[in-house]
Amino acid sequence: MIQCRNGAPARRGVDDVSRETFTAERRTAPQAGRLASLALLVLAVSGILLTACTSIASPRGWASPVQGDDLLLISYREDLFALDPETLIQRWIFPTGSEADKVDPVALYGTPAVLGDTVFVPTYKGNLYALDIETGLVLPGWPFETDGPLIGGIAVASDTVYFGSDDGNVYALNATTGIELWAQPFETGKGVWSTPAIVGDTLYVTSLDGKLYAINAATGIERWSFTTDAGIASPPVVNEGAGLVYIGGLDSELRAIDLETHEERWSLKADNWFWTEPLLAAGSIFAGSLDGNVYAIDAVSGEARWARPFSAGELVRAAPIVVGDTIIVVDRKGNVHGIDIENGSRTLGPFALESDVLTDPLLRKFSGTEEIIIVTTDGELVSIDPATLRVLDSRKLKES
Repeated sequence: MIQCRNGAPARRGVDDVSRETFTAERRTAPQAGRLASLALLVLAVSGILLTACTSIASPRGWASPVQGDDLLLISYREDLFALDPETLIQRWIFPTGSEADKVDPVALYGTPAVLGDTVFVPTYKGNLYALDIETGLVLPGWPFETDGPLIGGIAVASDTVYFGSDDGNVYALNATTGIELWAQPFETGKGVWSTPAIVGDTLYVTSLDGKLYAINAATGIERWSFTTDAGIASPPVVNEGAGLVYIGGLDSELRAIDLETHEERWSLKADNWFWTEPLLAAGSIFAGSLDGNVYAIDAVSGEARWARPFSAGELVRAAPIVVGDTIIVVDRKGNVHGIDIENGSRTLGPFALESDVLTDPLLRKFSGTEEIIIVTTDGELVSIDPATLRVLDSRKLKES
């Protein structure tokens, strides 16, 4: 177990997170790539866990950018920047002003969400904040506190906020008052590091206990679950038309689970973990793996859509996005790739940002224009032309 300098144990140790997933990874990955990937993942997981001991490690976050109707939310480490979606001029920063002395996010890993006039921000400290969308100030009655870091993002529907915590619980709160709506939180076997998906009256949640849960969104009671061979850190993706939900796991499997029978319809085995969120587009599932490949699978049949997976050459941690007939992928080393959606051949790039990337890219839309927004681990906000991968703008979010 990781120990803090003051003698208190960190909230989780690496072995506690997924001992069985490291075992599964050792069985599947080629030797050289396996060792490099495993070392990187140990460092990545340790980076999250050690932020509980701020005297040992500086906090780092990888919350992905989000665009609301009139706001662009960009996270970097412990700060959330609210920008004008057209000009990229900063409107506010959280925490800020007098609140900066009282609010300690530690780091931002979970993607924030916007509901009406409120921005919801999950923090590694374990608190969920509700902010005024105009000022970025914390609303009265907030934050809501949990017993573990918030690493996954927020799902919102109607007047309800759903999220999971590393304490192993899933919570449903009234978005205005912050009052819990279920008689008790829904308990999973281990931490929840992913963003829930709300479809109709069902909430879908993945957990490091290796399960996909389907929960009654109104009551918090389990409807059904599906068990995999290792932890799941990626969000579920629901395809109502096909009656399937897709999950990528730390057992290196990408699965399609039938919403009616609750059984596996098809699966794909990679050479390393699926951590990122799969992309459902053009009747296919596109998913990046830590084996450095991007896979394209028919969403219904599970058959490979491309003759072979696209090789990025580096681990793929960020979720792919689609722009027209092109899949855009950013690998761990910050190389941007353009891939033909039909055959998986390279159409653009790679373009090197010369900085690591752990966050998902965002297709920013404004005034009839589209740009790709990428945030690097160096705190650089980069705007890229999706047609050429040419850098249109680059700026530091925060001076060192």
